[in-house]
Amino acid sequence: MKRLVELKDLKTHFFTDEGVVKAVDGVSFHIGRGETLGVVGESGCGKSVTALSILRLFPSPPGKIVGGDILFEGKSILRKTEAEMRDLRGDHIAMIFQEPMTSLNPVFTCGDQIAEAIEVHQGLSRKEALEKAVDMLRLVGIPLPERRIHEYPHQLSGGMRQRVMIGMALSCNPKLLMADEPTTALDVTIQAQILELMKKLKGELGMAIMLITHDLGVIAEMAQRVVVMYAGKVVEEADVVSLFRKPLHPYSEGLLNSIPRLNRPKGRLHVIPGYVPNPVNLPPGCRFGPRCAYVEDMCREKEPELVDIGGGRLVSCWVRAGGRREEVA
Repeated sequence: MKRLVELKDLKTHFFTDEGVVKAVDGVSFHIGRGETLGVVGESGCGKSVTALSILRLFPSPPGKIVGGDILFEGKSILRKTEAEMRDLRGDHIAMIFQEPMTSLNPVFTCGDQIAEAIEVHQGLSRKEALEKAVDMLRLVGIPLPERRIHEYPHQLSGGMRQRVMIGMALSCNPKLLMADEPTTALDVTIQAQILELMKKLKGELGMAIMLITHDLGVIAEMAQRVVVMYAGKVVEEADVVSLFRKPLHPYSEGLLNSIPRLNRPKGRLHVIPGYVPNPVNLPPGCRFGPRCAYVEDMCREKEPELVDIGGGRLVSCWVRAGGRREEVA
C-alpha cells in the first residue's frame, strides 16, 4: 500500500515554567492511501498532539517540533511556508475536532462556516459555496439541510453538530481525514450512526482516516491497523486482528483486559494499576515500567526501542520483544 503520510521520529515538546513536556517523543508510523489507522491510548499519551503536529496547529510558543519529520505524499510538511500550510489544511488534510461545540463558531451559522472553507479552497462564489454547503449537510444525513445552513450551532443537537463538523471537513474532498474522538459525549445510537457515516464516506471518497480514540470497540469496527501510544511514545503497532487476538505490549494487554465482557464472571473490572507518569518527570527506563506486571531490572535501566518482530508487528518491550539485552552496558 502506497504511503500517504509518514512520521519519522517526530518530537513535539512544550516548554513550560515547570519544565519541558515531551508530548510527542520520537513517534514513527505511516498511513496508507485509503487506509483507516487507529491511534489509541489514555488521555495525555500524545494522540491529539500528534495529529495537531501534522497540521502544525499546536500553540507555538510553548509548543515546538524539535526533531523528526512529517512527510505528506513524500514531501516534508515541516519545510512548508505558512501560506502552503493554509492550502494543505482543509484541501488535502482535514480534521474533526473532539468537541464540536467548542470548534464551531457560535456567532456564525453552520452554513457560513462550511461555505467559508469551500470559498477559500475551491474558489467558488458565495452562492455556489452555500449550495455546496447544503449538499454536504445532505451527504452527512442532516434533515432539512436548506433550513439547517441558516441555524447556529447551539440550535442543533450534539449529533447534528458532529455531522456539521464532518460535512465541513469533507467539503473539499481531503485525502486524509483526522478524527479526534469523533463520538465523544454522544449516545450509543448516534455513535453508531456517525461511525457508519464515516465508513460510507470513506468508501465513496477514497480517503484515508486517522482515527484517534480511547474506545477499542470503535477501533475494532473501523480500523485496519492500530498504533498504541503511551507517555508520548508508540509502544505497539499491529493489524487490528493480531492486536485483539494477542496483544504483545503489557499496556496494550491492560487496555484490552479493561473492556467489560458479558462472558466474564461477575466481579470487579480489571484496571491498570498506578498512574500515567508526570510528563515533566518521566521515570527512567521503560515509561510503563512502574505500572507493569512483567517489569524486570532491565526495564528500569534502559528504555526499550520499537522493534519490528515480523508480520507487520512492532513492539517496544524488553520482555515481549525478545530482549536485545546485549545493548544494555
